Amino acid sequence: MQFLSLLLLLLSPAKPAPIEIPFRWTPGQIEIQVSIEGRAPIWFILDSGAEFSMIDAEVAKTLKLKPENATVTIGPLRMTGLDLTPWNLDNFRRQKREIRGVIGCELFETYVVTIDFQKKVIVLNDPSTFRRNPAASEFPLTFDGRLPVIETQMKFGQRVVRPRLMIDTGASTAVILRHPFAREHRLFGSGDKTTTSETVAVGARPFVTLAATEITFGRWTFPNPGVEAYGTPAGAGGYTSNDGVLGNDLLQHFRVTFDYSRKLLYLAKQP
Repeated sequence: MQFLSLLLLLLSPAKPAPIEIPFRWTPGQIEIQVSIEGRAPIWFILDSGAEFSMIDAEVAKTLKLKPENATVTIGPLRMTGLDLTPWNLDNFRRQKREIRGVIGCELFETYVVTIDFQKKVIVLNDPSTFRRNPAASEFPLTFDGRLPVIETQMKFGQRVVRPRLMIDTGASTAVILRHPFAREHRLFGSGDKTTTSETVAVGARPFVTLAATEITFGRWTFPNPGVEAYGTPAGAGGYTSNDGVLGNDLLQHFRVTFDYSRKLLYLAKQP
């Protein structure tokens, strides 16, 4: 029996080892180094809220890169056939940041992606061999196109709303609500503060600070989260297919695992 067990073990296909990728924390966004077609690495952000991966159009032109069907290396990971859409990412230059690209949903659709904010490492597992952390809480994911969404509950004083928030590792803030949702639930007030912030896709947009008293998802409640709403319904501010985004200001309190193959999100609270 011992010989048979050993033989079966030797004949069993090897399980793919997890891939670990270190990241730089801004703080607010997850920055990773990416090499395209063997060129020197450049900085990208990891963005679960991006339906496609992007490269700064000026960089693509200067390096004479062909972004379609590219070979991309991220630490020990090598991905082939990745399309990088050329995009104007001047907002990062205006912020005096080195970011020249975005890695979006393609990575999350291929691997089970765990983000460990404490260790500043991304862990990629093959979906067929992934085993969940038993200490993690499980959240069903629905998808708005290719983007992951969970249900939450928020309080504005005595008023309770239940926005469906997209989990967005490209957002440095806690919560941003879409303009139609905030308007429908009468969350805007005459004394609200309005600011202008940069977005990856379209540059500067107005945002209104809202007086949220708490947010709850699963068994966790955060008092006085920083909540904003798009100041106008233009562009992403007008979407109604989800009600807003939940960003890194809250996600950083957890070890976050995206498992698209099972349509699940796992959150393990970090001390």
